[in-house]
Amino acid sequence: MTDLETADPLALRTAMTDQLVREGTIRSTQVEAAFRTVPRHAFAPEAELSRAYAAHDAVSTKVNEHGISISSVSAPVVQARMLEQAEIESDMRVCEVGSGGYNAALMAELVGPDGSVVTIDIDPDVTGRARMLLDSAGYSHVRVVLADAENGLPDAGTVVSQVLED
Repeated sequence: MTDLETADPLALRTAMTDQLVREGTIRSTQVEAAFRTVPRHAFAPEAELSRAYAAHDAVSTKVNEHGISISSVSAPVVQARMLEQAEIESDMRVCEVGSGGYNAALMAELVGPDGSVVTIDIDPDVTGRARMLLDSAGYSHVRVVLADAENGLPDAGTVVSQVLED
């Protein structure tokens, strides 16, 4: 067993974040702080700790009947790039389409207590999983919506099949 496999989650999260900073993927102090705060392994319980914190690896969370991955927690490198490009700031209202939970938790850290995050997905397995994991990790204030994002958001007056608040 390697040191990486026996390390604790905080050490692995620190190493992953340090790597993304070194590589220049994480550039802002806000995104860095979010990555240092949110426990990625809490959103990828099906993965070994070393895999959950591998900066360039996605973690498959759902496979179809042929064993092909149809849902995943995106690689941290991808999420860091997207968050840096989005320039999310404190107090903003943000929406994520495609709900795994981890990215929504990162966004919740970025918007702070006076901002809001809505994460939306068409798959009830995905939204149910996101709701459970967000609650378990302390992000129950993130709104999880089961709907087709093509039709807009509930706040825009469109019909949503289900809102999972609790």
